Amino acid sequence: MTKKSFKFMVFVFLLNFVLTSCTLFIEKPEQAVINALNALKSSDWETARKYVEDSELLDTSSDSENDNLIQDEESINLILNKLSFKVISSAKKGNTATVKTEITNTDMSAIMGEYLLRGLAIAFQNSFAGENEKSEEEKNAETKQIFIDLLNREDNKTRVSTVDIKLSRHENSWKIDVDEEFQDAVLGGLVTVKKDLEKSFNSWQESSDSND
Repeated sequence: MTKKSFKFMVFVFLLNFVLTSCTLFIEKPEQAVINALNALKSSDWETARKYVEDSELLDTSSDSENDNLIQDEESINLILNKLSFKVISSAKKGNTATVKTEITNTDMSAIMGEYLLRGLAIAFQNSFAGENEKSEEEKNAETKQIFIDLLNREDNKTRVSTVDIKLSRHENSWKIDVDEEFQDAVLGGLVTVKKDLEKSFNSWQESSDSND
């Protein structure tokens, strides 16, 4: 073997070693999903942001008072720490991937239903309180505590969703493409609840307008 041939073989070997090493260090899509959901569950936002934008996850496109509840750190942590999941399958195509995952969390439709009823009761009582009427700040604090207490209940119903989580290649890992399906599953159906409430309100408003 000539010296030139030997050098060429060494070069090919080293190139193959480098390419193989790079491949080994690239995180698999399913591992990215596992890491992301575990980080969300433990409120490890520094790690979670490597895989998902928290602003996208928590943006439910509303300016309502109920929306402010999930922008509160204590509330969102309580919602997410009940999260559990199971990866079912994973498929990769080029720089995109889909990881089918079963996600379980507190059923927020039950929580929000009870929360709204209690909130209405507080508002009704306060309207007849006269001199003892509570300030807006006091009412907000009371309703927030109701929400916290409901989330802390041990016997809350759960909601199970099977989601095709979409991911895009990002350097040596993967980034979750946050869509409504993923958002709804992680937040226990909260997106669906908000849509139903907005639909009901709009129907009521249209009915009221037609009767005027």
